[in-house]
Amino acid sequence: MINPFRFEAPIPIAFGEGRLAKLASDVDRLDGRESNVLLVADPFMVESGLAANAQVPLTKGGHKVTTYSEIRSDPLASSIDAIVALARSSGASCIVAMGGGSTMDASKLAAALAIDGEGVEAYALGQKRLPKKGLPKIAIPTTSGTGSEVTLTSVFSTDSQKLWVGGKELAFNLALLDPVLTVGMPGALTAATGIDAAVHAIEAATNKRRNPVSTAMALGAIETLRAWLTTAVNEPGNIEARGHVQIAACIAGVAFNATGVGIAHSIGHVIGQCAGVHHGRAVGLALNATMQDTAAAVPEAYAKVAAALGADVRGLPDSEAAALASPAFDAWLREVDLRLSLDDHGLTASDAKRIAELCHEPQNKVMLDSDSFDYTPETLEIAVARMLVAA
Repeated sequence: MINPFRFEAPIPIAFGEGRLAKLASDVDRLDGRESNVLLVADPFMVESGLAANAQVPLTKGGHKVTTYSEIRSDPLASSIDAIVALARSSGASCIVAMGGGSTMDASKLAAALAIDGEGVEAYALGQKRLPKKGLPKIAIPTTSGTGSEVTLTSVFSTDSQKLWVGGKELAFNLALLDPVLTVGMPGALTAATGIDAAVHAIEAATNKRRNPVSTAMALGAIETLRAWLTTAVNEPGNIEARGHVQIAACIAGVAFNATGVGIAHSIGHVIGQCAGVHHGRAVGLALNATMQDTAAAVPEAYAKVAAALGADVRGLPDSEAAALASPAFDAWLREVDLRLSLDDHGLTASDAKRIAELCHEPQNKVMLDSDSFDYTPETLEIAVARMLVAA
């Protein structure tokens, strides 16, 4: 049976090596000439001088540029509110986000709230609708993982929780993909962000809300990531590999924007919040520990995932083919040297019950409930324990 669905992909995507050079023209078309642009950039982008690749063409194109760079991983609500305040005080008429998922998440929320929004926490978990009118915004991803440039969701943190906001108001007006900007990523970050993209695609292809359109996109993204991510990790300057991974991460973003994710993101958000585990690594390890459960629940979906991961499923019934997905994924994590043990974050099997309980908090339960395997408190604790004893 095919699930009823509605599929929208409203965000224009522009890709090309050196595409950033046309940024001023993009702003011209979006906001007119001589705009006041607020550039929100990762601290590394500013410290390394890479932000100048956006600042210089914008300035030469006649635009005024104000830069904000106090963004951390899993951006704080206070940082988003600070961007809103700066946008208002500087008279910004457009926001350009240059960085990873945290920068893009913070920027699209700030753009949505800049004209007449309240503090960002008022909108968490759909408590309040986002204002209908916000500032136009452009995304320039410098990592290849989150897909934030094409999703209608933003994640942020408070002192005690990792929360999210969703809505069409968060749509960027343009996603500008330039693989040159990803060349400087270290191998470990390339691996973690690439696996994040793979988890997006795998969960989009297998959760309860999957549909034929999103599944086709997700499977294509998985195949591309499996073919090129290891090369990007081992050969950071390989621009072809970087480009393929960047496009695949974006496609995975479009896919999971339509379907949501699953159990791996529920667990991943918890261990990211309570133990500071990098998001890509967190969801990768969580999926590695739970894939066998979901594969047994929806073997017809996971048989396709196994094939996309490179497993030889020819002639096998779906149940046997699906069972090959988990070892294929585990082998891939090891191939890109993603550390499987979480002892470096002080997590042990004794933490399984607490982590499983936190997955039931409202901000995490929506992802848990989307998974095609219906976890009980007991089976969830067992799955988390598998992750915590992995090596």
